[in-house]
Amino acid sequence: MDKRYSTIIFVPHARAKFRKLKVSHRLLISLVSLLTSSLCLSTFFSVQYFTAISQTHELNKLQKENRELQTANEQFSKSVESLRGQLHTVEDRTRKLAIIAGITTLDETAQGGVGGLRPSEDNSNPYRDDVDKMNFRSHRLESDLSVLEQKFVAQSQLLSSTPSIAPVRGILTDGFGGRSDPFTGEQGTHSAIDISSAVGQAVRAPADGLVVKAEWANGYGNVIYISHGYGFSTRYGHLSGYAVKAGDHVKRGDVIGYVGTTGRSTGPHLHYEVRLNNNPVNPLEYILNAFQ
Repeated sequence: MDKRYSTIIFVPHARAKFRKLKVSHRLLISLVSLLTSSLCLSTFFSVQYFTAISQTHELNKLQKENRELQTANEQFSKSVESLRGQLHTVEDRTRKLAIIAGITTLDETAQGGVGGLRPSEDNSNPYRDDVDKMNFRSHRLESDLSVLEQKFVAQSQLLSSTPSIAPVRGILTDGFGGRSDPFTGEQGTHSAIDISSAVGQAVRAPADGLVVKAEWANGYGNVIYISHGYGFSTRYGHLSGYAVKAGDHVKRGDVIGYVGTTGRSTGPHLHYEVRLNNNPVNPLEYILNAFQ
């Protein structure tokens, strides 16, 4: 077998003899191979080590993010449950208000509650179905509340336009319906009530309205006509004077005139009429307080 050698010369820095080392090529190749293998193994394990550290760090990060997502998901679930409960409460109150307002057309099915939270088929948003349903219910509720608001505004206007208080303090001396004429004694119909009171006593509007007339009229003497809307109107006769004029807007309780005995009258009193669609009705049915 051919044995070839190489000579390695070591040259010292100081003055000294050269050192020679005779090495066979086979040994030299073996050493280089061993060194290369060691270097490769060292590099491989180093890479594996740092990769493992990096993966561990990434795993810890993912685990932390997963815990945070679970916490956020639990909080979101609780928030949705709370919102669903609040929405149900508001819907229930809306239905009760609708009953009070006399509305029977609210969509009961749209206001019906949904079941407990349940995941949808969309894994990216497991509560999408519930959120969508609550969003629909909230829009429906907004519409229902708008209807209720309009209804209550209309009812409020109707109530403010409906005569409901005595126009003057005094004593009821003549009622509504059949009676004998105080001047002729003939039987007739009294389309008002008479309230006896002192001359100059303030006469007040029993409801909101618009003064249509404030002038002299045969039989009535000084008279005021007020239109209240919704078919209601009132008349006040035998006044001694006016506190309003035609075209004035009045509120319930505003002073409109003063008790007198003008026109066809036997003494100081207020002739008070209430009309519905221009038909006389009993004013006593529209007085909720006392005369005195």
